[in-house]
Amino acid sequence: MKNILMFYRLLRNKCYIWFPGYFSQQSYQRKVVLPEDKDIHLIVQLVDHFEPCRREGVLGVKKVREWCKKYEEIAESHSDSDSRFPQHTWFYRYDYPNYDCISILSEYVYNGFGEIEFHLHHAYDTPESFTEKIRQGIAWFNRVGAMISAEAKPQIRFGYIAGNWALDNGRRNAAYSGVNTELSILSEEGCYADFTFPAIPSNAQPRKVNSIYYAKDTPKPKSYNTGIDVKVGKQPSGDLMIFQGPLLVDWKRKYTESAAFESFAPYRPWRIDNWIRAGIHVIGRPEWIFVKLHTHGMQSRDAVLSDQLDAMLSDLERQFKNPPFSLHYVTSREAYNIVKAAEAGKSGNPNEYRSFIIPQPANSKLFCNQPYKLEKYSKDHVILKTESLSNDTMIKFKDLPLNLIRGDTISSIDLSYTNNSIKRLHIDGEGKCTLNYEESRNAALDSIVKKFNLPLKIDNVF
Repeated sequence: MKNILMFYRLLRNKCYIWFPGYFSQQSYQRKVVLPEDKDIHLIVQLVDHFEPCRREGVLGVKKVREWCKKYEEIAESHSDSDSRFPQHTWFYRYDYPNYDCISILSEYVYNGFGEIEFHLHHAYDTPESFTEKIRQGIAWFNRVGAMISAEAKPQIRFGYIAGNWALDNGRRNAAYSGVNTELSILSEEGCYADFTFPAIPSNAQPRKVNSIYYAKDTPKPKSYNTGIDVKVGKQPSGDLMIFQGPLLVDWKRKYTESAAFESFAPYRPWRIDNWIRAGIHVIGRPEWIFVKLHTHGMQSRDAVLSDQLDAMLSDLERQFKNPPFSLHYVTSREAYNIVKAAEAGKSGNPNEYRSFIIPQPANSKLFCNQPYKLEKYSKDHVILKTESLSNDTMIKFKDLPLNLIRGDTISSIDLSYTNNSIKRLHIDGEGKCTLNYEESRNAALDSIVKKFNLPLKIDNVF
């Protein structure tokens, strides 16, 4: 009877789509030998289809604030082998836009708990209308410093999760997409990788499983169904990287593992063995094992914000923070960078490659409580413009000689610095502002920790 039930569940999960690729992958995986002379690195990311606040307004904002506070309480008691908190990647649903919600998330990015990426549900689109939605979404997210890199010439780079799993019209139903060329469009607009799959029981699930690979766009739906695996020393081949999570059958427990951490798919300690057994890695670098879990954090907060998350993190840390293992909690951007480092032939500790290709986003370096546009963030110069929506503007900086600027109405900031010293500071705006410069080595700078009238110009400070 149990076997019949298992067979029924597999059919319901459309195993006929992915079983051929699954058995092929399992056959390959049995031939993979982990090197005995190297440390084994487990690289874990949790991607969240984060979907709050469709019509809830202020109540929805309150829920997001409470969600983040509860997550912080759990996460701050855990760390990986690099002494980093667990990293949460909020793939925020752009078609439920709420600035206050992503502003809250952005502050938690700044505080070191994760990063924000792009999630979109859309329907009956054309390539042109889909492109426009992506561009509008990027501009909206950029206002909190998400999906724009903190560097001298900021880049637009983002990860993507398709709503309803329907990447590239993979469900062959215009009610969930309608665009057969999403891969090339996403790539052209700055998307570095897709993190949608696995997607059982959806018919969008690709044939290829337990892989990190490049998919080549075609005029037909579901171009990602097959692709070329990322491999050490091999050039990229395709339009977009597809970054999958574990999908396999636990025959002993009659359980289909799909990397979901949800109310309907609670954490169980034995699931860790399944995630490892999937063996997702860059070909030629088997000692770097990638585990991508997915959730709907708002809908499944009874699981994600519970003892289950605490237990899962504790189990991972107990098993993989001791030699020969190392544990690394990563965001999706960091996971991509580590994959690209492996592809380029890098080895050793993957912690060194969290920003190998794509630098940290702006909101990991600064937080502003008003919408802003980052124009420059170099080792000695920051320029940004703000859209002051109220008479209380606050900008916090990380790793800079100036820690905090708070004022009435601030429209722009131009800050030059060297090591721990400010060389020039121009602030445009109206009203007053307060500057907070800690641990000053220069008596001249001590005098600026007080209120000033705006606009403010301080030049040639040494």
